Amino acid sequence: MSMTATNSALRSRDRAGECVRADAELAALIKLQGRAQFVRLGNHCQLAELGSGFVYIVAKGVIGIECSVVSGVRVITALLYPGDVVVPKLQAPLPGLVLTSQRPAEFWKIATTAFVEETSRDDQLWQTIFLRLNAQNARQQMHTAAMSALNSEERVAAFLVESGTRLGFPSGRSISFELPLSRYGIADYLSLNADTVSRTFSALAAAKIIERRGRFQISVRDWSALEAKCPLSEAIIKLHAAGKPSLTR
Repeated sequence: MSMTATNSALRSRDRAGECVRADAELAALIKLQGRAQFVRLGNHCQLAELGSGFVYIVAKGVIGIECSVVSGVRVITALLYPGDVVVPKLQAPLPGLVLTSQRPAEFWKIATTAFVEETSRDDQLWQTIFLRLNAQNARQQMHTAAMSALNSEERVAAFLVESGTRLGFPSGRSISFELPLSRYGIADYLSLNADTVSRTFSALAAAKIIERRGRFQISVRDWSALEAKCPLSEAIIKLHAAGKPSLTR
């Protein structure tokens, strides 16, 4: 099989695995689907365009919340995964808020009134939403801690541990996944220069900790070595692996 065909097969397998995980994340929220409109947004969508009278549930993909803190500087403040809840009206009043993703993002769009009706008469559904929002808050706390305390190599390792835990699946002795962000997106998320991200990826590849298989395909060949690169690895895995099978080390 040619390298192009191999990479295509890996991408297809990654996306199939992504769909399975997305379905699992959405299962607990299935009662909302009947009141929702399925919408597909572009790679960049102004948050203001979503409307203040709706709640959005991420249905597929990994989406970044991006803003412009100062002119010419973009920052991705959070990543959203399937099952996460977005309430446009409750977002911080940061300038230039957009949703950004590698591929068009897919959501359940629910009128706020319908959302309140469904959750108010179903305690289990409300508890699920409550726990989901708390998990999103915990992830933002983790990200803030990483940005405050970790150096550039540790931040990149933290991102790979998060992505591998969330999106990865065992492939032989490796853990393979598709990066949810471009090199520039990763830099924006980690508050780093894109060249620094590239150099760190190259150093990890040279150390045989990771292997690049195309622009977005990653295989972590030595998961334990990757974990050792970041002092927050154990906490990140505990936070992002809830309800998922343990990854093979």
